[in-house]
Amino acid sequence: MSVTSTTKIDLFPLAHFERALVNFQPPTTDFDPDEAWVNTYDLWECSQGQGIVGALRIERSLLGEGRARLEVDFRKRAVGGSHRAHLSIECCTDELATPIRWQGETKVYDAQGAIIEDLCVHCSGEVQGGLVRLNTDGIRRTVMVGKPFTLDWCLFEAVQRLPGSQTETLKFTLLDRVSHQIKSGQRLAFRAAPTVELGGKRTWREEKQELPRGTVFRPVLAREGGIAVSFRCYEQTGQGIVPIVYWVDQRGRLLFALAGIFGYIYNPEAQP
Repeated sequence: MSVTSTTKIDLFPLAHFERALVNFQPPTTDFDPDEAWVNTYDLWECSQGQGIVGALRIERSLLGEGRARLEVDFRKRAVGGSHRAHLSIECCTDELATPIRWQGETKVYDAQGAIIEDLCVHCSGEVQGGLVRLNTDGIRRTVMVGKPFTLDWCLFEAVQRLPGSQTETLKFTLLDRVSHQIKSGQRLAFRAAPTVELGGKRTWREEKQELPRGTVFRPVLAREGGIAVSFRCYEQTGQGIVPIVYWVDQRGRLLFALAGIFGYIYNPEAQP
């Protein structure tokens, strides 16, 4: 297994989200990805106006016989209002948390908190044999997605149960959770197992370097007060998506999911 130790957040794409991680405190509570759990995240946008723009909550409960239920709540700030979504997913406990059936809705609110009815969407889906039967606002269609396949939120659960460097590259089709767009050619693979110091603050220190004709001191960035966290990192690439890197800690809890200028940062107090 490839192991990297670093005293500062200089691993892409963590460096891009350093502002989001300045005061990050790694969780110390026990976690079992195979049992019932609740994970909550802040949604960060790291562009010119960096900051928290939303939140995500995923609750996993056990249904028995190799099945689980995911209750997903999502909130994101929108221009002049906000966007909210809820999705209830019954899925398998396999390596992609393959969905069996699901239903959900998205709602858009204006600046005063009133629902904009024309922009709301209700959706559902169910796998029957080799077909997926979809319903989006009463428009029904049947598609042949093929296997393996999954929904995007299911991967937030599935990566927590993967075995790190022993993970075989997974090739699959992604089904968009709301619009039901089919995105083929997806690939999820183990990336690395770095140990990173999180929290604390960045500071400058002098590093001494002996040269043939004397000694020089050069400024280098360091991190003070951080906590070392060992990760298993997985990378998702494919058609129709921005590449995503999932950062899973040694207990199996997903702490970060980072994609382009947006990233989900674990925060047990986040409120979708």
